[in-house]
Amino acid sequence: MDSKFSALITKHSFYFILLLIFIVSLFHLGSWGITETSEARYAQIAKEMIESGDYIHPTKMGIHHYHKPPLTYYITTLGYSIFGINEFGARFFLSIALLVQLILVYKTSLLLFNDKKTSLLAVILYFSTPLILASVRNLTTDAYLNTFVMMAVYFWLHYLENKKFFLLFYLSLSLGFFTKGPLVFIPILVFQLTWFYFNKKRIKLSVYDFLGIIIILISSGWWYLAIIRENPTVLDYFLGNQLKGRMFTNDAFSRGKPFWYYLVFLPLSLLPWLVYIFLDLKKKEAISTKNKILLVSFALIILIFSIFKTKLIFYVLPSLLFLILFASVQLIKLSEQQWKSLTRFLYAYFILLFIASLIAILLHKIEVDFLSIIILPLGILISIFGIKNSNWFHKNMYTLLINTLALLLFSTYVMKSNELLINSAKPIATFVNSLKSNNVYIYNYLLPSMSFYTNKNIITVNNGNYTSKREVQFEQNSNYLKHYYNLEDKKETVRFITDFKIQNSVFLARKKENLPDYIKAKVSHFKNKKYFAKWILYFN
Repeated sequence: MDSKFSALITKHSFYFILLLIFIVSLFHLGSWGITETSEARYAQIAKEMIESGDYIHPTKMGIHHYHKPPLTYYITTLGYSIFGINEFGARFFLSIALLVQLILVYKTSLLLFNDKKTSLLAVILYFSTPLILASVRNLTTDAYLNTFVMMAVYFWLHYLENKKFFLLFYLSLSLGFFTKGPLVFIPILVFQLTWFYFNKKRIKLSVYDFLGIIIILISSGWWYLAIIRENPTVLDYFLGNQLKGRMFTNDAFSRGKPFWYYLVFLPLSLLPWLVYIFLDLKKKEAISTKNKILLVSFALIILIFSIFKTKLIFYVLPSLLFLILFASVQLIKLSEQQWKSLTRFLYAYFILLFIASLIAILLHKIEVDFLSIIILPLGILISIFGIKNSNWFHKNMYTLLINTLALLLFSTYVMKSNELLINSAKPIATFVNSLKSNNVYIYNYLLPSMSFYTNKNIITVNNGNYTSKREVQFEQNSNYLKHYYNLEDKKETVRFITDFKIQNSVFLARKKENLPDYIKAKVSHFKNKKYFAKWILYFN
């Protein structure tokens, strides 16, 4: 029985790995609070969308929010419809996105190189990439955009041989466009142009491409047209503030970073398997045309996003497919002795990672239980003594898989027990819910998660912090003023001083904030204050 089961796993190893990853990714997925600021923003917008029934005009805490097209909100509302408005519902389809991405890595590798061993290695490398895992554990647009880019790459490769795939290719582009606008086209165009250049082929547009453009306009352009038709100024906002501003303005959304940002931080997110690449590059073998295409595509995408002024590490997710496919086909050529050395390197790496985790727990007073502590060494012990396979390639692959799963489980328990440390306001909201006060004033910081977790009146008091500045130019009435004070405007300061009452209210501020004298005078009348990590809550 054991031998038959082992043979079954060996024959269908990809599907067993896929199932195992999916189960672990869902384990306690809703056990930690929605985190600020990005995840809370998307979770709250989707909550307001499903509660209002308005799927055309996204709002964040009652104010219109047109930063992104609405597909991520739609996916999240579907999760809410199935599982309820909670953390699991918000994150469930991220695990589905990871599953789809792993399938696409495998299928794209097979399509390019027709080797199951190479494709399986690509899947393991992809799953073990910290940046990938971080993107699917935190609700943003980035994981979904990455999925649609990977779909577009896969279906375009099919489209080159069979025009019937044009529909799936352009639908993938359309989904990406409906997720994050024109950014979806950058990695796809880079890959296409690089493909044509190295294969010495001319770009030829066909009737299918014109039909594809129509598909994009119909399937995703309708929302843009509907919004712009209602308010033509939204077009200037999309093109100027969101597109041009993010690309060429250094202080756009306070995300301006130097040119070298990705060159420094991206390699850190590719450990431990990035070390494999350096070993392989020592060889003098010629690189195939397909591998040149993959490597150059990756480098060009990083270069383009490095030129853009606004940078977040998740922006370059779509480049990783090309690097990982390149890495897998190069590394598959390593000798058995080299795989043995790399496996021992992995043992040392994960042991050091466990030691570093213990030090971090002690230094930062991270709350963990005994079960959390033993997960990491258990993964190391299983990979060293539990994998009965004389083939060092497979020992290496499963060592990487098992310890990545252990890290995923460990991080789940740590986040569950340290919500304030990971920037979740859920513990604060839970305490506020126990108070009779209905008005919650939050000074100089936007906390969508307070709206997510409470039914109280959340009032943002902006005094210059970029997170608390609201874009109110699309509001058709002044109802939002009940929930927002802009203290950068003197008239608003007077309005705040007049309106603010400590009765039926609580006041929340970060410890580092230097409150103006007129606010200090107001909060001095609160009888109690409670500390939550970097926050102070004043209440009666």
